[in-house]
Amino acid sequence: MGVQATYNEIIAFAIDKEQEAVEMYSELADRAQSPSGKILFKELADMERGHKTRLEKLDMVYFSSQDLKPPEDLKIADYLVDVELTPDATYQDIVLFAAKREKAAFDLYTDLARIYSTIPAIKKIFDVLAQEEAYHKLKLEREYDEVVYKED
Repeated sequence: MGVQATYNEIIAFAIDKEQEAVEMYSELADRAQSPSGKILFKELADMERGHKTRLEKLDMVYFSSQDLKPPEDLKIADYLVDVELTPDATYQDIVLFAAKREKAAFDLYTDLARIYSTIPAIKKIFDVLAQEEAYHKLKLEREYDEVVYKED
């Protein structure tokens, strides 16, 4: 299998992952009880939809123009126990589940950037996507810290 075929398969895989995230956040927006939760999850669904579109179009102008600045990492999702998303999940469970999914997406794109480190344009795509997922994780961890944690 050639490099181009592998690359195409990885981009297709990333597009599928972004679509899964769109569907998950759309569902979480529908399930959220608080208006701020609905807004948060709708924003995240829109952001993931944007990732998917950029990958489908291979918008190299966008990817190459992005500065890589690692966001703050509160590491909340890194240290809390995994939770399952059940029909009776609490808002805390939902936010934590979503943050852990963003961490997994960050790890995936970071690994792909490392795999493609010898092809700068492809590496940049995955570095940018990793950074964006890290920002999503931060957004969710801040929600956890500012809303969920303060409720306890």
